[in-house]
Amino acid sequence: MPKTRLRNGIDESVGGRVRARRKARGMNQTALAKKLGVTFQMVQRYEYGLCRISASTLCHIAHALETPIDYFFEDLPAPANKRVEPSAAVVSTLELSKTSAGRTLAVLFPRIMHRGTQRAIVELVRAMVGDEAA
Repeated sequence: MPKTRLRNGIDESVGGRVRARRKARGMNQTALAKKLGVTFQMVQRYEYGLCRISASTLCHIAHALETPIDYFFEDLPAPANKRVEPSAAVVSTLELSKTSAGRTLAVLFPRIMHRGTQRAIVELVRAMVGDEAA
């Protein structure tokens, strides 16, 4: 019986950022796989943290997705034990990138130049989800 490897929070976080960047570029898993010379199933395994991405593969991914390699390591928590949980900022970014509407919002929101309008939108969304945080 094969031994099941526990998923690692860093692998999940890096994989999630690969997925978010791929989707932001409008690329599907098959297209990325073709650029990397792997199957789309392997790209899926990377994105879900099921397979650890080697340094050379991550370099190829960064090149294929036209992003600096350090993008994949932004907001990583410091490892305290074997299981590292992604930070709240990483989790929320990944959640936002899972839907088409979230990705569109992430692209359009920074283009709103008026800070007061940005704050009003944030307050509207807070009211809609019932978040009382300031």
